[in-house]
Amino acid sequence: AVVSTQSTGVQKEYYSSLLEEMRDDCLTYRKATECHEYAKLLIEKLGKMKQGFEQYKKNCYEYEAGMSCHNAGNMLLVGGFKDQHSDFTIERDVPAAAELFKRACTTTYGRSCVPIARLLQYGKYNIPKDYNKAFEYLSIGCKKNNNDSCFAKANCYIQGMGVEKDYSKAIPILEDTCSKGHHQSCHNLGVLYYHGHGVDKNMDKFKYYNNQAKIFRGQSNPFQDKPPTPDDMTKPPVGAL
Repeated sequence: AVVSTQSTGVQKEYYSSLLEEMRDDCLTYRKATECHEYAKLLIEKLGKMKQGFEQYKKNCYEYEAGMSCHNAGNMLLVGGFKDQHSDFTIERDVPAAAELFKRACTTTYGRSCVPIARLLQYGKYNIPKDYNKAFEYLSIGCKKNNNDSCFAKANCYIQGMGVEKDYSKAIPILEDTCSKGHHQSCHNLGVLYYHGHGVDKNMDKFKYYNNQAKIFRGQSNPFQDKPPTPDDMTKPPVGAL
């Protein structure tokens, strides 16, 4: 997430010095990580929204820095970011955000595959609805080992969204992401085993995945001690949407 913080005079002096060092690293090595951190510092510690935003975009298109594409996309998706040193404000522009998410997703940053997929599933903000393309982006994100993308891809199989409904194809995806601590995946597996969707009904596995979801979520029982319904299967996380 992009966060703007107020800094004290001493902090600003420190960050200004650090900024020069990071700028030199970015200009010298022209690497995605160094340039991304440079842009991030401009925005989060010095309030230089305009300069930082432009650096994010430069990183995105010149250095294939997926994280920078993603952060710039989030700024355009939300809008209202004001530069502390000028009258510049980043206005909301969802189609432009979508293009940045697409680039991030298809280059180096699987996390961006979820927001672009969700925008395509919504079909709002002058972005045509396209379930098939959304599924493609989620598949890309899943191949990049992004758990949220895999979870959302599994839900496409469950809901028949952009692909033929097939519970049996969702199950191995959810098993994998659940094993990695993704509580929503564990939750959905529990629902599938409770109702016997794509698998034989199995209350022991329902209880097991229900408990795993509870552990990974770190909160109360996600089913709230009530028998789950198919509607209990959660939708893909929407991030900043």
